[in-house]
Amino acid sequence: MTRLSLTSRTTRSLAVALLCLAPLAVVPAGCKLFRKTPLQSTVNTFDPHTAGQLVEGFYAVEAGAWRWTARQFSVRLKIPAGAAQKGATLRLSFTVPPAVIEKSGTITLTGSVEGSSLAPQTYSAPGDYTYRRNVPADLCSGSDTTVSFELDKAMTPDGPDKRSLGVVVSTIGLEPK
Repeated sequence: MTRLSLTSRTTRSLAVALLCLAPLAVVPAGCKLFRKTPLQSTVNTFDPHTAGQLVEGFYAVEAGAWRWTARQFSVRLKIPAGAAQKGATLRLSFTVPPAVIEKSGTITLTGSVEGSSLAPQTYSAPGDYTYRRNVPADLCSGSDTTVSFELDKAMTPDGPDKRSLGVVVSTIGLEPK
């Protein structure tokens, strides 16, 4: 049988390696970076923790605070407590930039929850807006839902940026009634 001989230098190196690796054994269980963020009822489009709820039609975060959308965009939201009985209020906070109105004249935004259309709203001036719509209780029966939006038109900027741009969104949420 061969006897393993460890020098003090080897022992010290092994001890240092174990001390460095030991925290890694507990980090995944306790570290938020390794946990999936629970679904939220309100999504701030700049927040990396809820970015996974942006299903489609959102471009990268700009100025650390907002995102341009495409003509069609959607988000996955948690249904707030009590909404299955009382319904909820959908709230979309966004900006219609001057360039959108200059190129399009007006734009009409329509929301839908699980494929059921909500009343459209037309915007004819640039500015900050909130699109609010009641969501009936029968559309709030699950634990989460897909909320989709569609603009009747989008713009393609001049120059190298060839994205189809709709509006600038900061927050989308379902609020209990």
